[in-house]
Amino acid sequence: MQEKKRDLGQMICHASRLFRRKMDQSIVSAMGTDADEVCSGRNLWVLRYVKDHEGEAVYQRDLEKNFRLRRSTISNMIDLMVQKQFLAREQAQGDKRLKRLILTEKGEAILAEVTHSVGELETALRGQYTQEEYNEFFMFLERLCDSLESTTETPEGKEPEKTNG
Repeated sequence: MQEKKRDLGQMICHASRLFRRKMDQSIVSAMGTDADEVCSGRNLWVLRYVKDHEGEAVYQRDLEKNFRLRRSTISNMIDLMVQKQFLAREQAQGDKRLKRLILTEKGEAILAEVTHSVGELETALRGQYTQEEYNEFFMFLERLCDSLESTTETPEGKEPEKTNG
């Protein structure tokens, strides 16, 4: 019997989509029926990052580097979270061009509400693997990300723009 061909990209997209869907369901469930206040899993990671770096100056470029996302993607996320009043921008001392990101009371409240349920999801998923399997899986994902990042850069050091094709 011939082994079924596996497409890596398709499997990664499928796993990512399922994980995001489950994470977003956990967030909605934790927040109840207040759908207007719901933030996505990606937004939750940003809020958690700002919270974890409380007392430090956190700027957009820090999020770009940490989450390995493009400037425009992070900028749109921040704009939406500022609009929803989860984050605020504050003028950096000494450089008027820089805007420090601050977690608002509303952002803190949402983070506190959903952290437990999202943590339960992660714990349940981790519980299906031994610690060794989890460490190996994470190592493979890091290597995959590093490989993809090194092969997608243009000579100028910038990623090519996405197309709708």
